[in-house]
Amino acid sequence: MDFRLNEEQLAVQEMTRRFVRDKVWPGVRERDEQGEIPDALRRELLEMGYGGMMIPEDWGGMGMDSISYSLALEEISAADASLAVALSVTNSLGCAPIERFGTPEQKERYLRKLAGGEWLGAFCLTEAGAGSDASNQTTTAVREGDHYILNGTKSYVTNGSRADLFLVICVTGHKDGKSLKTALLVEKDSPGL
Repeated sequence: MDFRLNEEQLAVQEMTRRFVRDKVWPGVRERDEQGEIPDALRRELLEMGYGGMMIPEDWGGMGMDSISYSLALEEISAADASLAVALSVTNSLGCAPIERFGTPEQKERYLRKLAGGEWLGAFCLTEAGAGSDASNQTTTAVREGDHYILNGTKSYVTNGSRADLFLVICVTGHKDGKSLKTALLVEKDSPGL
């Protein structure tokens, strides 16, 4: 088996390495001390396509393979692990579930904006009493007509203060003594969020 990187993977690695050298390393200590990722830096990466690295180009992504994706995150992590996590969340927990399981309407409405860098995604699982144990979630959603009413509180939401779209894990019922979990897409301007 040949473990050498192919030309595309090397190009992604080099492009990301240059960006990190020029834009991420400068000021990294100050950003770390402040605990903030500047919106301009995040926006630039999203506009370059780093919000939808493995999403097909048809949906606005870069169409990378998983090795290229890992190489890009590795290069970013070398300077700023928090920035890499923020990008990983919008890719793996924002874009990927919509690409794999979303309806054509959800893909058009949300995936294109996330993968194309217009929007940033967040993932809402962790709760104070359950941690990240999905089996003990207490956030509920009840269907009312054509929408759901969500009740609950999430904590440690990566990208939460900047996200445009939230993937919220919640309980929508019970069967055989177990709670049924659902992932709902919630836009940032939704009432009560």
